[in-house]
Amino acid sequence: MRLIKVIFASVIISIIISLFVSLLNYIPLSKREPDIYYFSIGESLIFGMLYITPILFLVSIIAFIIYILIGKIKRFSHLTNVLLSILISGTITSLTIFVIDKNNETDDIYLIPKGFEGDVFAFYNIKGAPMVKTENGYEVHVINEKGYFVTSKPDMDYGTVTDKYYYVDEKGDRTPISNKCVSLFGTLGFSTFDYDEEIDLNYTGFKLTKDKCSDEFMTESNGAEESQEEIIREILKHYYGVEQ
Repeated sequence: MRLIKVIFASVIISIIISLFVSLLNYIPLSKREPDIYYFSIGESLIFGMLYITPILFLVSIIAFIIYILIGKIKRFSHLTNVLLSILISGTITSLTIFVIDKNNETDDIYLIPKGFEGDVFAFYNIKGAPMVKTENGYEVHVINEKGYFVTSKPDMDYGTVTDKYYYVDEKGDRTPISNKCVSLFGTLGFSTFDYDEEIDLNYTGFKLTKDKCSDEFMTESNGAEESQEEIIREILKHYYGVEQ
């Protein structure tokens, strides 16, 4: 019975935390960039709960089990049992989350034609496109002259952005690009119907500059330009035979 109360309390706390974070991260309509998908408060709440609730469950159950075990040791007071349970379960959970978060990294390499500047895109779930190749644990995105890359991989990787960017010359030599020259777009998407088939394109991207590299450029919100519409039309025609 006590365990049920603990689990119920975890759900309530998860809802409160997720709602607070959703409200904190909500972007008003007047401040949104065009062609970028923004999560509603409800969507953010759901995603937050999906992430936070299992963690709270883990902490609560571990703390409850430890509390029961420590409670059998007579020389500890009730308060000591509670504090030890929280400390031990928190340590175990923190280590678990650390291991999980280490796996939640994007780990992508972008190889961009030397001198290119503007919008860069990576499209996923493209029927008939090649699978993405890997290099030392990183997925390699070879950007073409028009500024995009396609792969049949169902979806992009999510998590902490650990991507690397390079200019590549005709000989294949790479020149590192500073992260200060890159302004991320986030997660993007496009859907259309071809008779009975629904076509869903998942893509991400960033704006690349050569002369405006700075902390401000890296963190400011830059919307994708109209180039993405032309690129999407080209992908639909080439891989799906669809004219837009």
